[in-house]
Amino acid sequence: MIRAAAYAIVALAALAGIPAASAIAPKPAVVLPNGWVLSPPRGPEVATGTMPQGMAASPDGSTIAVVESGYNPAILGLYRVPDLARAASIALPGAFGRPVWIDARHVLVAGANSDALLEIDVTTRRIDRFAFPKGSYPVAVAQSPDGKTLAVATDADAAVRIGTLESIGTSDPIAVGAHPSGIAFGAGGSSVFVTSRAANQLVKIDVASRTTQSRPTGLHPSALAVTGNEIYVAQSDADSVGVYDPGDLHAIATVRVGDAAPSNALGVSPDAVTVGADGVFVSLGAANSIAVLRDDRLAGRIDAGWYPTDALDLNATLYVLDGKGEGSRPNPRFNRHDDDVDYIGAIEFGSLRAYPISPAALRTGNPQGSRGWNVAAPSPLLRPGGPIKHVFFVLKENRSYDQVLGDMAAGNGDPALTWFGRDVTPNQHAIAARFGLFDNAYTSGEVSAAGHNWSDAGFANDYVERWWPALYGGRRALDDLTEGGGARLPASGFLWDAARRAGVSFRDYGELVAGVLGSRGPLFAAVPSLRRRFDPRYVGWDLRYSDLDRAKEWRREFAAQVASGTLPQL
Repeated sequence: MIRAAAYAIVALAALAGIPAASAIAPKPAVVLPNGWVLSPPRGPEVATGTMPQGMAASPDGSTIAVVESGYNPAILGLYRVPDLARAASIALPGAFGRPVWIDARHVLVAGANSDALLEIDVTTRRIDRFAFPKGSYPVAVAQSPDGKTLAVATDADAAVRIGTLESIGTSDPIAVGAHPSGIAFGAGGSSVFVTSRAANQLVKIDVASRTTQSRPTGLHPSALAVTGNEIYVAQSDADSVGVYDPGDLHAIATVRVGDAAPSNALGVSPDAVTVGADGVFVSLGAANSIAVLRDDRLAGRIDAGWYPTDALDLNATLYVLDGKGEGSRPNPRFNRHDDDVDYIGAIEFGSLRAYPISPAALRTGNPQGSRGWNVAAPSPLLRPGGPIKHVFFVLKENRSYDQVLGDMAAGNGDPALTWFGRDVTPNQHAIAARFGLFDNAYTSGEVSAAGHNWSDAGFANDYVERWWPALYGGRRALDDLTEGGGARLPASGFLWDAARRAGVSFRDYGELVAGVLGSRGPLFAAVPSLRRRFDPRYVGWDLRYSDLDRAKEWRREFAAQVASGTLPQL
């Protein structure tokens, strides 16, 4: 089901297939498929594999190791400093998180679907696996300051294991909360700190006793960094960095890295944090920028590439890892469901950039870079007693505007790109002609998992963005990206949550409703907040169920609602 939905994405743009083995010249401003403009500072730039998750510098600072773990098979990429030329690409059986150099020639990587901690010899390219329990799914690794002890977070069992390289895979799991993400040792090595995205907490583990204490954080903490007297936690759906005391974990400060007043809008996704000589650097994935903190205050932001996932301060140079790279290109060769030629997940490459850290690079203001657009919240048109009485939102995925409506002369479309024109989609064309044509709409949802979140919530958070490539690439069994709870739930909830808050009546037909035609069990809401707000007789995603039957069931309820005066507003 995932593969079919994923491969049906044809016309959305994906990142340019620039050669991953050589650095390229800096480019002028680039317009992304979602309408955003990239204009990062000039500097060396190189393409990486798909969705690079994290990076680390070698002890002598001559090489940067990058965990490249998106849709394509996982790779450990090695890049020379300072020119960023690719020195090696080492295929891995699985990978996630930020790598750890344990000495000048060995790198540790959490092996994810391989259920192992991987030790890679970057000279010989030998990979040694240290096995973990089957299905544990290691996602993050940390090393103690003295180099003698390791800590590994495992996603599937929501735990941390502590031990030596040889013993850690068989050590007892320590429960820390669902979807652990960031992990680090304290300055003295006697404590391990870990964040839980789903439990919204920072956990401290005593290495000697294996006992824990925890402290609530901002929504969905995604990463952390530890100094001698402070812990910095990237709170991804709170648009903030929480600063905590390593002793009793009490909150010292909360630094907002998103939109400033008056809007205070959410949606920049702080997703990685690192401490450098020039400050604390926080990558803001959804804002395409890096926040710089000094003295626990926001000093400014530095423009980055597309969806930065990590930052590194090395020798007065800022290295930025971008999960989706530097731009986009069409994928005209993709025309089948049985290969990866031009499939969007396979060609959405990341990038590694470098530029000097200087006052000129810092800018203030809101991270989106536009002025005035978010000064005041718009007045909702759909509201009790408002000018619009009813809105019908018809969601059909996996097609671009031009593929369906490019043949409508009134719109800004290209008939040459129209695959399913008026003769194939008469209903869509009739609706557009009668009620209005919206021809300049842009989105960040490359595939179904992200797209449903953008359509239903207006946002896909960092958990969704980081995990859909591995899920679609077949390296993750857990498909919870559209279940609407825990780590994948955005700060403001979903469209129907907003409707409830505004007093707007709502009814759902099939969207995020689970169950299949002919099954013994009833249909049910995949998202908890949809319960009792959907038609339990309207089948959602099931290709055996006819759209004619869907229309018939919707009309049955519609006629009854009109007759009784209970037609929902949305």
